[in-house]
Order: sequence, then structure tokens, then C-alpha cells
Amino acid sequence: MNKKISLGLALALIFVAVAATVAVTMSVTMRTYNSIIKDLPGRAELYSAVSELDDIVRTNYYGEINNSLLNADLSGGYAEGLGDKYSYYMTAAQYSVYKDEMDGRKIGIGIIPFYDSVDMVLYVGEVSENSPAALSGLKKLDRITHIDEEAVTVYNYNDLIEKLTGDRLSSVTVTYVRGTETKTVSVVKGYTAQTVYTDLNGTVGYVHITDFYATTASQLEEAVNNLVGQGATSLIFDLRGTSNGTIANAASALDVLVPVASEGSGALATALSKDGSARQTFTADAESISMPMVVLVNSDTAGPGELFACDLRDYGKAQLVGEKTAGNGTMQEDFALSDGGAIVLTTAVIRPYMTETYNTVGLTPDTEVALSSEKRAKLLLLTHTEDDQYQKAYSMLTNTGE
Repeated sequence: MNKKISLGLALALIFVAVAATVAVTMSVTMRTYNSIIKDLPGRAELYSAVSELDDIVRTNYYGEINNSLLNADLSGGYAEGLGDKYSYYMTAAQYSVYKDEMDGRKIGIGIIPFYDSVDMVLYVGEVSENSPAALSGLKKLDRITHIDEEAVTVYNYNDLIEKLTGDRLSSVTVTYVRGTETKTVSVVKGYTAQTVYTDLNGTVGYVHITDFYATTASQLEEAVNNLVGQGATSLIFDLRGTSNGTIANAASALDVLVPVASEGSGALATALSKDGSARQTFTADAESISMPMVVLVNSDTAGPGELFACDLRDYGKAQLVGEKTAGNGTMQEDFALSDGGAIVLTTAVIRPYMTETYNTVGLTPDTEVALSSEKRAKLLLLTHTEDDQYQKAYSMLTNTGE
């Protein structure tokens, strides 16, 4: 049976519906407005200060104003003014190089140069496999004496190193000494970055990870499989001085070694925003590698390097040997700007698999082994027998020594 309602009741229901709609609309509008207009008083104060300064300069400055340079310096100053050493501005050219680097593409010749300030000699610290340097015959511990026919000295070695690692030229000539032999080669720039270096000492595989780029996980998987194929039954991961790269790439590399996270945070890592919400979660699949492991760390192990070391210990797969780490448990992200540049910002704090945090406090090794200042200064050039931290890790894995 149909039921009729009075005109008054109908109007009342309409008014209630309209009121509810207006309330919802106002709520959504206010949230949208608040998200767009962030810290309006603070922004107004900042813009006023910059505007005042700009008016004075443009009215009174005698010289010509380079707006592009000025804008870049303003952007750089803004990032620096945050007081966070991990947040910074990049020009368009710098951002292009940064993106290539994070993708695993390098512009240089494929070496990690090391200047020994005691001997005043520029050494080849590492050579990337299949890089232009490797194909030109350069090897680790070669002594570089001249770059583009200019002798390497204590005064110019930094500038000359830029010719080996930067994009100033498409090729560069390198004169080096090996034993009693001196050679000069012309090396073309541009290669896929190698971030994983290995060797085998008996049944102990050594894996040096220099950076965490997009190509690191695949290189790590190949390296570990090759070592196992050659007879490795345990592994030493060297993360001393490793800080470059991203948390996401470190998580991808961890996925090569560890299974699904089933305890603790339930993830390899969780990036927590300022309000405590999960900005990003990093997970692993079921495959893992089971063998004794040790991770070498020092005070220059930071960011993605710390996450890798922390999670291997959290999973019960590895012990840490060396010195306390840097304590950068944050995540950075890059944001492109309209001028082609970008700003890299700290956007979250990292919660590892089991450990509550290593941010600001660092990771304390299970076995602390310090290097002398002389050895620390030449870490990249040390042989395994000269490296006290490596020797301790090796003895732990082989049940020899102490």
C-alpha cells in the first residue's frame, strides 16, 4: 500500500539533505584548502623577506643580474636552510647525472680513484668489469701519473679526478705505472656502473658493495651465484664507506638474500612519514640464500648501507664486524622542478625488519674491531691480509684465529 507524506515533511527532508551536502562539501573544501595552503603565515613571511631583498638589489645593484644563476642559488639556499645534510638542490645538469647514476649509468671511465695523501700518489682503487678503463687495460693498484698529459700533484688531483669520473670530455688520456712499466691509454667515457666486486679466499666469498643503484640487485645475485659455483660456503659483505643509492634499491638487493618478512615490522623496511603513517613499504619474496655471513661496517656506512647490514642481522643471517655506523635511518626522495632541476628531500624515517630504528644512533657491531688511522686512510688499497676487520670476519667464518 502506498504511503503519502506531508508537504512539510518532504520539505524538511530536503532541507536536511541540503544541509548534509553543504556540511560535507565544506569539510572536503577545507581539507583541500588546508592541503594546498600549507603554513600560510610562514610562507608569507618568507616571500616578504625575499621580495624585500630582491627590490633592494634590483634598485641599487650596479652589476648585471643573472636570473638563472640567482634562481639556482636561491633554490640551493632554501634546501640548505632546512638544516638537513641529506636534503639538497640540484641544477638541471646535476639532476640529469643523478638520474643516470641511480639507474646505474655512469659517465666516467669506470674506476674508483684513490689519492694517497701520504705517498702523494693517485691509485686505481677499483675497476668496473667491462668498463672503458678495464677494456683499456687499467687494473686495481695501478698508479696514475698523468691525466690528459698533465702530471698529477697534490694541488690538482681533485680537478684531474673529475676528468676521470665526470662528463667534461668524451674521452681522456691516462698514463699509469704498473711495476716498472709505464703506459698511456686513451679511454672513452660512459658505462654501466658496477657496484658489486667479489673475490674468493678458500671457501669464503668476499662481496664489496659500493653503492645501491637500480642495477645492484641483479649484480649481487649474479655475484653470489658465481661465488657459490666456485665453492664459496660463506660470505663476507663489505659495506664500509657505503652510503650512496636509495633505500628502495637496498631493499631490492636484500631480497636476493632473505625470505618473506614474517615477524617484526612484517616488511624489509617501512618508510614512516612525519605523522607516523607508512609512506612506503618494502617487501621480499620467498627465495633466500642460507649460509654463514658477516657484514663489515664502519662510521661511513650510512643510509641504504645501514639498512642492508641491519636487516641481514635482524633476519639472523649475519653478524656485524667493524665500527659503529653513521646513523642515517631516513629516506630521501627527489622531486623534479619546472626549471629542469630537482630537490632531494628527507621524507621519512626508516623502520627495519626487527630493529626499532638506527636513525641518529647507528648500528653497534656484534664484534667491534677498529682500524688504525693509517689503515683507515688507505682502506680501499688494503689487501685482505692487511685488513684487521676482514681478518676477524674470515676467522669467524672459518673457525680459525681468535
